[in-house]
Amino acid sequence: MAQYLDYGFAGRAAIITGAGTGIGAACAVELAKGGAQVALFGRRKAQLEEVKSECLKYTDKALALSVDVSSENSVMSGVSFALSAFGRVDILVNNAGIESRLLPGQTFFDDLFDALPPEEYLKFFKIHTLGHYLMNLAVIPSMQKNHFGRIVNVTSVTGVNGAYSTPGYTASKAAAICQTKSFAKKYGKDNITVNSIAPGMVDTPMKIDATPEEYAAVAGITPLGRVAQPIDIARAVLFFAQENLFVSGQNLIVDGGSTV
Repeated sequence: MAQYLDYGFAGRAAIITGAGTGIGAACAVELAKGGAQVALFGRRKAQLEEVKSECLKYTDKALALSVDVSSENSVMSGVSFALSAFGRVDILVNNAGIESRLLPGQTFFDDLFDALPPEEYLKFFKIHTLGHYLMNLAVIPSMQKNHFGRIVNVTSVTGVNGAYSTPGYTASKAAAICQTKSFAKKYGKDNITVNSIAPGMVDTPMKIDATPEEYAAVAGITPLGRVAQPIDIARAVLFFAQENLFVSGQNLIVDGGSTV
């Protein structure tokens, strides 16, 4: 925990989307350990409440709010509630994400690559790209007022190399990476940094369709010899959320070296 205290989280207010499980939950708990007040946004309230309970072991304020990041009204309502509770928002982690669910025996390349209905294709953009856009616009006025902000977008290595998924998923992640750079250019003058993390395969509930053979294959091509855990990604997110940071508009691949 000491290394995160050095990052200047104490007294800060953070919002983490997709905070009910996996990467989002790990980010929320680690920010709380560093002394930040945290607002957990997600679709499943029961999971959010569990993470909130864990966060309250380390911080005096934690909120669990049902928020759909693809809905402007839902985003504005959730952010307004967090602002009322905390008085400000200093850190935003845009982590909410979705994947297509596979049926037994299906693969992305053979079965879903060119078979997604348009509405299913667009769902990826609504969460991964529009979701970031709406959340950013909702919190940036508070950051501008306080001349401080740290926005970290969780994207995917597939948005860099186009591998391992459907075009809708990879394209939405690539768009999120590019959008990160646009926000970084626009709001740097307000001391708001905007960066993105591009994880490889991570052992989270989202990978429920992955087989043991797939985990073994990824570990086999990864120089560090294993698949990432949520805490591995959270540590990279925390670096970009730190107070003293002269880095913005960057995308950091966090995959243990598997794409080297």
